[in-house]
Amino acid sequence: MKKHNIKAPVILALLTLILFAGLEYTQLKWEDKDPAKSTRAQYSENLENNLGGAYTESTAAGTMTEEERAEMEAAAQARIDASKSEIATRAVNTRAAADALAEEKEEAEAAAQAAEEDAMQEGDRDAEDSEDFEDAEETDTEDAEDPADEDKPTEDETAVATDEDAANEEAAKAAAEEEARAQEEAEKAAAEAAKAQEEAEKAAAEAAKAQEEAEKAAAQAEKQASVSEYATEVTNIVNQYRVEAGLAPLNLSPSLCEAAEVRAAELLSSFSHTRPNGQECFSALDGLGIPYGYAGENIAAGQKSPSEVMNSWINSPGHKKNIMNPNFTNIGIACYYDASAPYSYYWVQVFTD
Repeated sequence: MKKHNIKAPVILALLTLILFAGLEYTQLKWEDKDPAKSTRAQYSENLENNLGGAYTESTAAGTMTEEERAEMEAAAQARIDASKSEIATRAVNTRAAADALAEEKEEAEAAAQAAEEDAMQEGDRDAEDSEDFEDAEETDTEDAEDPADEDKPTEDETAVATDEDAANEEAAKAAAEEEARAQEEAEKAAAEAAKAQEEAEKAAAEAAKAQEEAEKAAAQAEKQASVSEYATEVTNIVNQYRVEAGLAPLNLSPSLCEAAEVRAAELLSSFSHTRPNGQECFSALDGLGIPYGYAGENIAAGQKSPSEVMNSWINSPGHKKNIMNPNFTNIGIACYYDASAPYSYYWVQVFTD
């Protein structure tokens, strides 16, 4: 009977499994090291999966009289106006805070500069005091020296000289003590100046950081205030397409704009027609008590203007189907801006009959 050697295939299979396991581990480690790239890839995948707009027909559409609908829209418009006013006020206040921080930064930098100059001046004064003392010591030494060609002093002259030497010694001792004290005070003053300079520089750095954060917050608030005005522009472009196609223009609904604002903010965490809580997008209408028989939603991300986002939507068959749907009579628009988010601009259109 012929014997078969199975060792080689088994070893080859084991090596193959080890190789694939190693590659998988390497891939996982790479993804862990670059979560931002993974997040952006997920957004790109979601963008591809949402080229078409969402559409639904309600089997239990709520009923609402014209008066009730008018009251709902008026209340929604009042909330939108209040929100716009709050955003505008916040933008102004944040800008004022940024300007105030800029002034604090300048003052802190000026204080740091002054502290540095004081430290330099203390150092110069200390050097001058040392030079003056050295000059005085040399003068005392010269006065105390006797010329080699003088006659030998008498006893009285010797006594006087002894007294003078003692006086000079006392004076020198006092001068040395004075110099030491002056030196100590100068060093203390220099240390205090250096500390003041360090604190001033730290304050300047903190003020600069605070100003930078305030500038970003102000820019965010100002941009959000401007994008809140995009609804009318988008609606006008939508109605141009509809009128050209022989369809009735849509009414810009404040209540639908509220629903669109809710959805636009949610797109940052879940760019999908499914909400972050797992519910379908139309549950935002239900949550605000908005009745509908037909409803649709278009979403987009990254476009920086109404014309740009409409160009994207109208050239996408799924989105265009919602825009040109003859069942719809109302539309709501929202744009949410966040400079720190992957696409910054997040757009939503909501349609109902």
